[in-house]
Amino acid sequence: MNELDAAASQIREKVRMILADEKRFGVLSTGERIAVAVVLDRYDLLQRVWGTIAEALYRLPTWTEAALRVQRDGWEEHPD
Repeated sequence: MNELDAAASQIREKVRMILADEKRFGVLSTGERIAVAVVLDRYDLLQRVWGTIAEALYRLPTWTEAALRVQRDGWEEHPD
């Protein structure tokens, strides 16, 4: 598994976790929170973590691509 696949798998897992219980958002790392907020298209969650969308994406070089992959491909179809 390459770095991008590993990041996408981790993001998918965290998205599922937050969809099941949004209260757990606070236990994620900053990078995980940004990725989950981006995948779910939840600007309200992103604002809890970081100021602007551009700054948040800059913080996640590899994860930005992985988050986009998860958003495009979905998080339900991929058993991780």
